[in-house]
Amino acid sequence: MNLHKDLVVIGSGPGGYEVALKAASKGLDVILVEKNVIGGTCLNHGCIPTKTLYKNAEVSQTLIDAEQFGFIDLNYVFDFKIVQKRKNDVINKLRSNIELMLKKAKVEIIYGIASFKDEYTLKVETEDDIKEISADYFIIASGSVEKILPIKGYNQENVLTSKELLDITKVPDKLVIIGGGVIGVEMATIYLAFGSKITIYEYFDRVVPLMDKHISSRLKMYLKKLGIKVVTDALVEEISKTNEELIVSGKTKKGREFSSTTEYVLMATGRKAFIDNLNLDKINIVYDNKGIVVNEYMQTSLEHIYACGDVTGFNMLAHVATFQSLKALDHILDKENNTNFKVIPSCIFTFPEIAVVGLTEEQAKEEYKNIKTNKFMFRANGKALSMGKEDGFVKVVSANNKLIGCHIIGVLASTIIQEAAILIEKQVALKEITEIIHAHPTLSEILLEAIRGLIV
Repeated sequence: MNLHKDLVVIGSGPGGYEVALKAASKGLDVILVEKNVIGGTCLNHGCIPTKTLYKNAEVSQTLIDAEQFGFIDLNYVFDFKIVQKRKNDVINKLRSNIELMLKKAKVEIIYGIASFKDEYTLKVETEDDIKEISADYFIIASGSVEKILPIKGYNQENVLTSKELLDITKVPDKLVIIGGGVIGVEMATIYLAFGSKITIYEYFDRVVPLMDKHISSRLKMYLKKLGIKVVTDALVEEISKTNEELIVSGKTKKGREFSSTTEYVLMATGRKAFIDNLNLDKINIVYDNKGIVVNEYMQTSLEHIYACGDVTGFNMLAHVATFQSLKALDHILDKENNTNFKVIPSCIFTFPEIAVVGLTEEQAKEEYKNIKTNKFMFRANGKALSMGKEDGFVKVVSANNKLIGCHIIGVLASTIIQEAAILIEKQVALKEITEIIHAHPTLSEILLEAIRGLIV
């Protein structure tokens, strides 16, 4: 069977299905190729299931704190089966909605493993046969997979990736997490709320090492306050088994030995671009150890083949994949697209939340001569105090009278950050920002007060 289409999209995560819908709305004849199920990692094994579990953990945290609001001697039973059912219901509902939108848009979906036969022809191995699809344009949005470190004993039973941990049927009594990045700290706070005893081993000298150093430092303090054991500068050397438990052992960079017994181990050591089976070498598409190399328009080394999202290794966030794919489509359609990929808001759903956009203080010092920073604490905000959520701060970074970075740790940080993203993107002068009326009492006032401190 040989088909010809205007556009073939490989992968149905946010960088795939959204551009397929948009392309169809612009009159293109589109095929979407997916090897598993619609929605990609974000919907099925990442953003959505994690945040659904996070909500359950948030309810648990509210119950723990209920006494300060006057609710005494609460009695309740926690049923993890209901938690998992709710998560699966959310995933299935969203997936059904996406499938319906694709159907209405007349986007044909082919389920199978894609590989390039030549630079204008894609071969797709389905359950029943092999299809060949030729197209004028291709967008590769094949995503990423979990990165597994070959630690001795890593293939033991109950050594899991985040994908498997999301689907376990019982809450671990003890959970050791190798990696204190975004996935590691999110899973730590979620499963702690469900009742697990948590230990994090992080190779670098701080958790979430890509974040601003003050955010990393404060998060480590909050994790310990919650009851999570955090060991930084830790090199895990072996996972062994004795009786019914696993033993995670290694040394810190100063040579101090450590060891923990645990029921489960989470390997939260990052993700890598998924280019398996695509046959990129045959058509001379350039890639490196990060992923497929693209230019500013998301074109690969072949100008009619584009790539977006995790597979490029640029920034493994779902919203980045979406905006990259739309940039690619606009280039195909010869339309202007000025999306600035230097201003990307990013959120971590811990307790409390973290959200950042723009440059860290360290990065700013490398690019600008005279920078200013300021913090404003959540405990000085009326709304935060009324919520019983006084932990955290907003840290802002400026240069040349403009906001260039914002780093938040605190309740609903993921909501506050978008205002900062707009202010940085549009390069609004600091004084102009302080003249914008903010409602009271709101958490957004914390951002306003932090910025005011830059011009006093």
